[in-house]
Amino acid sequence: MQLDTRTVVRLSALAVAGSLAAFDSTVLHAQPATPDENAASSAVTPPAADGQQDVDQPADATPSGDAPLATIPLAEKAAPIPSTPAPVAVDQIPEIVVTATKRKESIRNIPESITAISGQSLEDHGHLNLVDFVQDTPGVTVTQASPGLTHFSIRGISTDTSPSSSPPSPVGFFIGDTAFSDPYLGGIVPDLSAFDLAGVQVLKGPQGTLFGGAALSGAIRYELQQPVQGEWQVRGFAQTIQPRDGSLAVTGGAAVNIPVLPDDNLALRLAYVRHNYPGVIDDTRSGEKDIDHGGGNQYRAILAWEPDDWRLRLTHLSQDYAAPNAVFSVDSPTGPRETDINVIPVPAHNKFGLDSLEVDHDFDAFKVVSLTSRVFKDGLASADGTNAIIGPPPAGYPSALGFPLVVTETSDAYAQELRLQSADGTPFEWLVGGYYYRYTMDYRIHLIDPLTEGLIGPDSPLYQLAANLGLPIGTLYDDTGLLDGTSHVKSTEKALFADLSYTLWDHLKLSAGARLYQTAVAGGFIGTGLLVRAENNGMDADSRARLTEHGINPKFTATYEFSDDISVYLQVAKGFRFGGIQVTPSTPTNGVPPTFKSDTLWNHEIGLRTSWLHRTLTADLTAFYIRYKNPIISQSTQGIPLGYNDNVSGAISRGLESAVVWNTPLRGFSVSLTGALTDAYITAPFTASGNVQIESGQEMPGTAPQQYNASMQYLRPIGNFEVEINTGYNYVSKGYSNIQHDIDINGYGTWDAGLILGSEALFLSPKLAINLSNILDVARPNSGAVVGPVVPVGDFRTYNLIPPRTLTMRLSLEF
Repeated sequence: MQLDTRTVVRLSALAVAGSLAAFDSTVLHAQPATPDENAASSAVTPPAADGQQDVDQPADATPSGDAPLATIPLAEKAAPIPSTPAPVAVDQIPEIVVTATKRKESIRNIPESITAISGQSLEDHGHLNLVDFVQDTPGVTVTQASPGLTHFSIRGISTDTSPSSSPPSPVGFFIGDTAFSDPYLGGIVPDLSAFDLAGVQVLKGPQGTLFGGAALSGAIRYELQQPVQGEWQVRGFAQTIQPRDGSLAVTGGAAVNIPVLPDDNLALRLAYVRHNYPGVIDDTRSGEKDIDHGGGNQYRAILAWEPDDWRLRLTHLSQDYAAPNAVFSVDSPTGPRETDINVIPVPAHNKFGLDSLEVDHDFDAFKVVSLTSRVFKDGLASADGTNAIIGPPPAGYPSALGFPLVVTETSDAYAQELRLQSADGTPFEWLVGGYYYRYTMDYRIHLIDPLTEGLIGPDSPLYQLAANLGLPIGTLYDDTGLLDGTSHVKSTEKALFADLSYTLWDHLKLSAGARLYQTAVAGGFIGTGLLVRAENNGMDADSRARLTEHGINPKFTATYEFSDDISVYLQVAKGFRFGGIQVTPSTPTNGVPPTFKSDTLWNHEIGLRTSWLHRTLTADLTAFYIRYKNPIISQSTQGIPLGYNDNVSGAISRGLESAVVWNTPLRGFSVSLTGALTDAYITAPFTASGNVQIESGQEMPGTAPQQYNASMQYLRPIGNFEVEINTGYNYVSKGYSNIQHDIDINGYGTWDAGLILGSEALFLSPKLAINLSNILDVARPNSGAVVGPVVPVGDFRTYNLIPPRTLTMRLSLEF
């Protein structure tokens, strides 16, 4: 796709006219609220004059116009609830305050493209996981195998779309300011339930200056609901999920806010969610239905103490997931959702967690922040390797002769950040800090030969007898096994960073920042087995190495306000991603390099922000140009297909993003539209896996050249109830699954609708939300794979489809 002059003019006109784009439509009728560090979404406050809403802290007014969470201050009697709700007013579109720049700031004053979605909106619209959170965000594409195995692309910066891709993610994932990205290889992505979240933010463009090597092309940040001082709160919900031709799943959870010591500003917030996922894929070989169901638990506990000018937050979060048969691919790109290529189940389970201590202290002229955190991940993913060894198994192939491929991963990451920053509201704002990150990972990949395993494997009677007799049968097992490889890796990042800004003449704000960093990765692959030795001249493999890199990550921005309603910004920023060491043997004959370098990009961005009709209409337009250097791409060895990572060629991504939000004169009726054009392509030819020649100009995988989203909602009181009707349409144009363009993906439009009915006048403030997604039941792949067996009998394709038509019903209660 080329962005010619006519396209640019057409998109600009559509943006101003209101035919493209918006931030989350559910913010349209929120009552403006003053940001308050000690306020919660449950605390009722009068409207603020500036119409600001803080989504990092629990918001004082829910973004969809829903009444805020009712609370009872500990030492006060609750005010009487009116018998009828107040009429819905046509409000200005409220400002949203976020901490994406590590300080509280209005989202429309930040010189970059950010989408912020409130937790209440996510709940009301039945969103279940991370894919649901961001799938309507233009410029972002996503594919998921199972919770925890998810792949994102922002602005076309991606080298494949596989949810189990081995390179570290180009998109950073954060809970607060704690990074969950893996620097060594793609790992488990946090997939939090929407329940009791303050919100989710999608930051487009590199975030390396403040967030380091975890955010090459952008970042996704969860904000947890913080404890509220001096108030009891109790919330709960139950939700059913029913996909077309799938199994029924029931999810539920509860949260409680406890004022432990009200006089000393000590509060505790606890939350629990049992998250069940329905199955939608049928196994035609075994006759089993809906085999891909699974579920898990999430626990959150946050203790907050705020004595005088101090603020301490102690956070614990953990979540697990398990599925007895985590199949995610089907045999047809357009359905039905069924497969017959697996002869054995492929169980999966993962667990991740966070423990952190944040300590802030406010001095007269500046603030000190210390964040100490630990992140852990444990995962097991399996696949049926039978088709990779012999090709598609014939009918009646016995499961006892299946070849299980099992991958296990355990990692721990410790981080310490210390920063000083100026007080808010001064012409000269500054932030300086230091960061230390240490990551360790143990990884194993094991392809099991059922005959060898049964006869002389570690669990066989012969192996046990030989061990008791001192016979070297273990060596025989190693010599006859297919693949057994391990990696033990240590990674570190040390950094100093700064961000300075100064406002001139009350209209021009100039900012400059930089991150001086050093990264190191040590470890590598040690492996044995027939497949390894076939690639290594009959010898076992040892590819251990060390890679050290350093650099500077700058960022420059300028924002000029022509008036309170019109501003323009410019941004130039650099991002980087960790390089690493292979998890595949590097030998003199297979062409696999022992290490791969970090990749970097420069993002050039200009944005226009406008408000109209007394701030009831906003229209924004953003243009970007990205130069991508040394992209890390997944490749595969010739002959025996073993995956590895390599730096290849370069790329350019350029495009336009537009957003329009309108609170119409019809009271309670709002319109939201979003759109993006993205042109991401390779700049120099190279040879990819399968000896495929990639030419200059070839489209990057995962890119959607066009994306549009349009939604409407109508909110009005009826008696003691508030009723909201909403509907939306989301379109993602066709792209490709990998750099070779083996499989077409996307190219679909989905239509959703919902009804929300709630009442603050009734006991427990019940709210019922009914949502129907993908109403037309469109079936299209958002990723795919070409499987080529070791025995050359031809290849075949598998597809990961978007979710089918799904009905969700959610009942929530609170007091």
